[in-house]
Amino acid sequence: MSLLDLENVHVHYGAIHALKGVTIAVDPGQIVTLVGANGAGKSTTLRAISGLLKCSQGSIHFQGKALAGCPAHEIVRLGISHVPEGRIVFANLSVEDNLELGAYLRRDRAGIAADRKRVYTLFPRLEERRRQASGTLSGGEQQMLAIGRALMARPKLLLMDEPSLGLAPLLVREIFRVIREIREQGMTIVLVEQNARMALSVADRGYVLETGAVRLTDRADALLRNPEVQAAYLGGAA
Repeated sequence: MSLLDLENVHVHYGAIHALKGVTIAVDPGQIVTLVGANGAGKSTTLRAISGLLKCSQGSIHFQGKALAGCPAHEIVRLGISHVPEGRIVFANLSVEDNLELGAYLRRDRAGIAADRKRVYTLFPRLEERRRQASGTLSGGEQQMLAIGRALMARPKLLLMDEPSLGLAPLLVREIFRVIREIREQGMTIVLVEQNARMALSVADRGYVLETGAVRLTDRADALLRNPEVQAAYLGGAA
C-alpha cells in the first residue's frame, strides 16, 4: 500500500478551479517530485495534503486514513510535516526556540533532544547560531531552520515547497545534499521545486502538472530523458 494516495482531488479558490482531478501515489521511502510552471497547482497540492486547503472533490489517504476534514494540526500529529515556500520562521525567536516549536506535539524530552542534535548534525551552521534570533539569519540559514523545524515533529512524510527558491547555487547544493541524506535515513518526501532538473535528479518518481492536472508521470530518470519534459522544464537536453 502507498503511504500517501491522492485520488481525483479538486481544489477551488473561490471561482478558480486550482486542482482538477489530481491523482498521485507516494510509496514509503520515496522522493516524489511535482514538476510544472508557476500556477500549475504544485503548491496547492501540498497545501491540500497538509490540511491548509479543503478539497472540493476527491480523497486524500495517509497510511490508509482519510484526511478529509482533518485540521492541519491533526495532520501533523498523524505524521506529515510541511516546509512551506518562503522560509517562514518565527523571526523574533531564537533558532533553538524555533526547533522546539517544531516538536510542540511531542512530550518525549530525550527524543526531542536527540532530534535537535540530529538537526545540528545535518546543519552545523544552525548549531553555531542556536541562540541567535531567526530573523537575523541569511536566507539559506532560514531555509535550513525551516527544514530542521519540520524534522523535529519526527514526521513519516515531509512536504517541501521550493526549498531552493532564491538561494545561491552553493546553498542549493547544500539543501539537496540534506534532502538526499534524510531520504537515506528513511524519510519519505514530496518535493515541489522550480529547479526541475535538480529535483528529478534526487527523486524516484515525478508528476508533471499543467493548469491543475497531472499531464505526465514516470520514473524520475525517464522524465529527465523525456524530450518533451526537457524542452518545457529543463531548458533543452542536458
